[in-house]
Amino acid sequence: MGLVNSENGEVRQALVQFMGKLSPGNVQRDANWGWNETSDPCTGKWQGVTCDRGLQKVKKVILDQLNLTGVLDPSSLCEARSLGVLSLKDNNVVGNLAEQVSNCKYLTHLYLSGNRFSGNLPDSLSQLSNLKRIDVSSNDFSGELPDMSRISGLLTFRAQNNELNGTIPMFDFSNLVEFNVSNNNLSGPIPDVSGHFNASSFLGNPGLCGKPLSNDCPPAPPANKKGSSNKKYLYLIYSGIAILGLIVVISLALAVIKRRNKPKEEKTDVVKKGVQVDIRVNKTSASSDLKTGGDRSEYSTSGENGMVSTSQLIVLSSPVVNGLKFEDLLQAPAELVGRGKHGSLYKVTLDGGVNLVVKRIKDWRIPKEDFKKRMQRIDQVKHPKVMPVVAFYSSKQEKLLVYEYQQNGSLFRLLRSKFILCLS
Repeated sequence: MGLVNSENGEVRQALVQFMGKLSPGNVQRDANWGWNETSDPCTGKWQGVTCDRGLQKVKKVILDQLNLTGVLDPSSLCEARSLGVLSLKDNNVVGNLAEQVSNCKYLTHLYLSGNRFSGNLPDSLSQLSNLKRIDVSSNDFSGELPDMSRISGLLTFRAQNNELNGTIPMFDFSNLVEFNVSNNNLSGPIPDVSGHFNASSFLGNPGLCGKPLSNDCPPAPPANKKGSSNKKYLYLIYSGIAILGLIVVISLALAVIKRRNKPKEEKTDVVKKGVQVDIRVNKTSASSDLKTGGDRSEYSTSGENGMVSTSQLIVLSSPVVNGLKFEDLLQAPAELVGRGKHGSLYKVTLDGGVNLVVKRIKDWRIPKEDFKKRMQRIDQVKHPKVMPVVAFYSSKQEKLLVYEYQQNGSLFRLLRSKFILCLS
């Protein structure tokens, strides 16, 4: 006879495997036992199985007081996708409750009391959003209670007579009608149950305190002064960085306001990944930077403070760009990665695959010697939170700052996020 609107062969095979692991060797079976692949769990009326009358899908598996001595295999059981009730009360089932129990997504009732389960209650229980009642009392469960606060419709949680420890997480106590965690090893303050449950729900846990128990919780220890001092120190550091950044922004804004007519520019076009961008370098100012005597810049300070210069570009003490020339930047492919009020930001790829970032600032009117001294001071700052400048160029009309390329976003965004975190 064909099976219409019933569980398919794969589900029947999985259910038979589930029963096999429960080791029903001591169970007295009759003609209605079922639980074999040659019959259907619904039309064959398997022992303890209840099906939906319309679709003929397994809805309940109730196997109480059958002297089952094996282990629970939820990965096989949950192949019955419509399962809503599982009850194994008062058997001798052993082992852990596996994380795969969350695969029974429509489970509303889970009764495992009176067995010999051990190990932790899995965190995946919190994923059973349809769960209404759970009873795991009188077992050997240990570890901490899972966070069940996300299950808004939970009505019953019974876990008394186990070896559970840790604190009691927050439940929706206003919705619960049954709650019992007595006779465990729980500790810490009891959450506010708003008068819904009395002391009997929490007795037998020497480490618990607070209402509705009679023993009050001890006062909280004083705050860690060292930790508070460290927090204050970090606050001052990041506040200083933020103020310094604000000063730089204001200086750039004033320079833009005072800018005069733009000088003539020589255009160098480069193409990166199909996007054409321009790096314009002032020809007049570049040529005026050269001393009489070839390509050496008037800023050449070979052997001074670890700086060497080639052409108009001042290269700081960095092995990454050793020997970098101004012409190398002009000839390398570049990609525009940012544009602001005070200049543009380019990603430049040198021969050999080295990536640099070039910040171009126009019309920042500061004498070359002052700008050079500032760069020297910045080069002396060695701190993992400060991005070093590896080279720079200065003329009357514009400045170029060269950095190593960083993959994880801008320094401004990083400092801003850490500053906000510190304040919070």
